[in-house]
Amino acid sequence: MSTVNRIHLVRAAAAVVIMVAAVPSLAQDAETVLIDLPSAGRLAVVSAELVSVLESRGMHAVESVAGQLPALPPTRIVTDNDSIRDPQRQQVLRQFVKEGGGLILIIGRSRRHIEQANSFVNPFGIEIIPVSSSLKPVEFYATPVASELDMPDVGSLRMTIAGQVTVPIARQGENLVCTGTVYGQGGVILLPASLVLAGADGDAGRPGLELLARCIRWSDKLPELASYAPAVQVPGPAEAGLEIPAGRTDLPRESRDFAGAILYDCQATKDQWPQITAVVVQALQESGLPIRALAVAGRDDPLVEALYSWPELVVLGTWRQYSVPEQAAVYQYVAAGGSLLVLAHAHTDRQIRLVYLSELLTYFGAVCSLGRPGGSAQATGGPIEQLGDIPGGVRVRGRSIEPLITVGSRSYLAAGYLEFENGRLAVMDAGPLLKNAGYRLQLSQRVVPWLLRGD
Repeated sequence: MSTVNRIHLVRAAAAVVIMVAAVPSLAQDAETVLIDLPSAGRLAVVSAELVSVLESRGMHAVESVAGQLPALPPTRIVTDNDSIRDPQRQQVLRQFVKEGGGLILIIGRSRRHIEQANSFVNPFGIEIIPVSSSLKPVEFYATPVASELDMPDVGSLRMTIAGQVTVPIARQGENLVCTGTVYGQGGVILLPASLVLAGADGDAGRPGLELLARCIRWSDKLPELASYAPAVQVPGPAEAGLEIPAGRTDLPRESRDFAGAILYDCQATKDQWPQITAVVVQALQESGLPIRALAVAGRDDPLVEALYSWPELVVLGTWRQYSVPEQAAVYQYVAAGGSLLVLAHAHTDRQIRLVYLSELLTYFGAVCSLGRPGGSAQATGGPIEQLGDIPGGVRVRGRSIEPLITVGSRSYLAAGYLEFENGRLAVMDAGPLLKNAGYRLQLSQRVVPWLLRGD
């Protein structure tokens, strides 16, 4: 069928729906699907093909006009993350689901797409979390949605879904990548765009289009579908992806040349620092920059010489005392436009290391100290704002420090940031990196990109 004929078919279907709206008895029996997808790009091609597929299965397909619901409320809606950016639109769609509608949300895999989707789905009790690439194939759970459906290789979807999951549909390794959740009387199914587009380049059977059509069919019947679904324990957003990499102290050492690289200055072997270093390095590696440890053995003022090469980012931990020339060199580096990440962590018997670090931080009007209580943590932005409980540890203080992560009703700071003259500074309690995946996401997806002058 040509694109022109498909457009005519959509318009004809819309006209039929408008006429049916005047006849309540007919409207009650109609299964109407509102297609609210982009008018250009690969999803536009899917939208045109979807019309004929749905019509062949006895459903009316209606094209969205200016983002408005048609006169006859549809029973199901298909949309994508770019189409739900407006808060009022989001509210209308949530009410639609709550009253019994079925919604399919197609999600792009970039961080921008995931943030857009999360702004809509978080009130449903679910969170889409970006993760590192996975080379494992997509596999389906044993439900009618994907029965006897083979999915070709779609590459890494780079996401996992956590929270109040009702019906798991597909996974990639340990990452849940497609799922449905009940909300009120209706349901929402999250479907990665890469799965929808599977086969769009000519693969036999168009499995992506078939999967989309099946999700549409079941989206308002999730309670019934749940009886087919296996029992899956899905962690909350703060616990998802909490596997701790093996500890490391094996970063390549360098004394002078840090141009175009990240300078890492913490070779502590106690207080769980090898494990913390492994987590931090994993986050830093997402930048694509080389990471080099500062060689300090047998050298006076090692940071002074190293900063002449102008690293892209300097990372300092609690492990040694910084000389006055080093403190001055760090101050000048940040003031001139450099970026500094300070990771504070120490147990009581080694809290002198916090004193060493605070001597340097006072140049920027900040200090770190033990005594922050544990409790419920909140981020002031980023991929996940409600982080759940984190353990007690280091408290960050400073008159000009902006809050990044706060703990408890008294808003103790576990992390903060500061723009200082031409540079940038972030200070974090490193301990919760081993206990809370949401906290780790703040480091990898918010703090590090900000320090490297990302969006």
